[in-house]
Formats: sequence, structure tokens, C-alpha cells
Amino acid sequence: MTRVVAVTPNPAWDVTYRVDRLVPGESLRVRTATARAGGKGVNVARVARALGHPSLAVSTAGGPLGAAFRDDLAAAGQDALLVPVAGPTRQSVTVVPAAPDGAHPTVLNEPGAALSGAEWAALLDAVARTAGPGDVVTVSGSLPPGTTQDRFAGLVTAALGTGARVVVDTSGPALRWAAEAGAHLLKPNRAELADAAGLDDPAEAVALLQGLGAGEVVVTDGASGMTAYAPGDGRPRVVARARLTGPPLAGNPTGAGDAATAALAVGLAGPTEPSADRLALAVAVSAAAVLRPVAGDVDPADVAALRARVAVT
Repeated sequence: MTRVVAVTPNPAWDVTYRVDRLVPGESLRVRTATARAGGKGVNVARVARALGHPSLAVSTAGGPLGAAFRDDLAAAGQDALLVPVAGPTRQSVTVVPAAPDGAHPTVLNEPGAALSGAEWAALLDAVARTAGPGDVVTVSGSLPPGTTQDRFAGLVTAALGTGARVVVDTSGPALRWAAEAGAHLLKPNRAELADAAGLDDPAEAVALLQGLGAGEVVVTDGASGMTAYAPGDGRPRVVARARLTGPPLAGNPTGAGDAATAALAVGLAGPTEPSADRLALAVAVSAAAVLRPVAGDVDPADVAALRARVAVT
């Protein structure tokens, strides 16, 4: 069976604090604390596995948190290939207020450590050795400090060279680099799309990325849902729009985007499905992630229930 190979160039040890209220400048009592291996690609691997699809997390690990990172994935039963690096694995802290507070979680992301040329080459080699035809390789999240276009393009090219389809969920210049390298699918949110393209109109921004070489582009826009664009004759073609209907969901939305990436990857890795079906699944899985206390987790029962609330046009 094909699998999702989820690559995280800049992983994190994710710490989630739940508090009654989030008030800047005050001492806050933490009601619960959870810590585990994370980063966007690791979350993608976890969610793909929760959806019943084989997945492999490919990442780096180093420093004081490196051993804990490795042990946590092993304890969770998550298949992983971790490249040892000299720099320390960073930490990411999410502070989630109680639902009645209504405030969005606050996330503190450390920058991570730069990778040496040899360490970056080892990460590319790990992808080349583990992915194959029919697989879907996802590349997610921020990049280690000092990552150049040549390095990032080399990662996408290495994944493409295995015969796998490549999905990229990143931001900034790396989104354009992924397009130029020929990624099959890009998944920015609307703000990331505008920033990468320098254009406010989503269709024009997508046209720019597809003109650089990207395939399908799925743009997420919070409660407004998602839009899938296929390359057209000079202008992208909207193939589907999907959104969740009914009352808004309360919970922790920090892993919703990663869950959507996982669903899109699973849709690409399985039997051929129309883009509309993949998009509807992505919306349902993204919404299901909001209901879970930490990023990188969904309940298939929640996915099934929320899928009935997805409107597709």
C-alpha cells in the first residue's frame, strides 16, 4: 500500500498549555500541560495514520530534546526516520484559553537550528531512500535558519525523483521555490498566498505560482473554507470550493492546517478521487482537528460526523 512520507525540515517539541483565560502581563495558572514530538510534518504523519493510511515521519532530531522527540514517536507507534543533527530541536509553546473565553490560542515558535550541508544532504537522502512511486511526500512548516533556494528546491526535486507526488505547505519565499521546483500541490492559506505572490487577489496569486511551475493549489481561508485551483489557460480554474456549515467549532485550531494537508495527501495517495471529494475530506478533517486538545490528532468518528456538514460547490 502506498504511504504518506511527511517531511519536517524544522521540527519542534510541542508543548500545549491550557489556561482559564489568556491575559497578557498577568501570571496564569496552567490547568493541563501536554508535550510531544511535533512540527507541521510530524502532525501530518500522525493525522494520516489516524485516518487509517500508512505514514512515515522524516525529520531531524538533536540536542537535549532530540532523544525525547525520538522516544515519543516510538511510544506512539509512529514510523519515523530521524536524521541526527548537531543543533538542538526547537520548542514550540501553545497557550490555549478555555472555550468560553473565545480567544485564539497564542503560539510561541522558536526559530530552530541551522543545518550543515552534510545534515541537509542526509535529510534529502532519507527522502530519496524511503519514498517511491504512488507515495505522497509532504513538505511542511517553516525552514531551518539559513535555508537557501537551492537547498529547498533540492528537497522537492529529491522527492519528485522518487516518482512520488509532492505536496508543500509552507510560507514566504519557500512557497515560490516549491512552485519553481514543480510541486504537484501547494496548500497556502490566503495570507501566505498573498505574501508569497505579492498580490491580494487569490486567483492572480495562484496564477503566478502556477506560472512558475506549480500544479494544483488549495487555498485555505479559515471559516470561509477552501478553494482548489487547477492550472488553466493563462488563468487558474476553480475546480471546487468547500466549507463547513452550521455553528462554529470551539477548541484548539493550531493543528487544523496540518490536518488538512494530511487529508489532501491521503486523498492523493489512495484511489483516484475528484478534487471536490478530496477538498471535502480536507475540510472535515481540518474541523475535526479543532476538537482535539493537541495538534496532530483527529477522531475518525468526528471526521465522519463533520463530513456531513461540508458544503461543496
